[in-house]
Amino acid sequence: MLETKSGGGVSAGYPAIEKLIDSEDFNQINAIFEKAYSELSEQAKVKRGLKKSREAKKAMKSIELMMSLFKELLEIKYKIQALLKKGAAKKV
Repeated sequence: MLETKSGGGVSAGYPAIEKLIDSEDFNQINAIFEKAYSELSEQAKVKRGLKKSREAKKAMKSIELMMSLFKELLEIKYKIQALLKKGAAKKV
């Protein structure tokens, strides 16, 4: 469900993600994910409590998927920007 922004753009309803992709400032989120990933990695290595180890591995996979999603969103952003530039060049 797309909504129009007050500035005239279109929003998919995820303003925090949109702001992150627009700014391309991943320093804070990278630090958080790296810390969480390393803690989960340590938990996954523990042989006692196999359930916790499996849960830690699932959480690590989730972090990997989120990072892949951010990369894919950035690629889409760059493709859209390139298409807009081509369209603007054709109009001139």
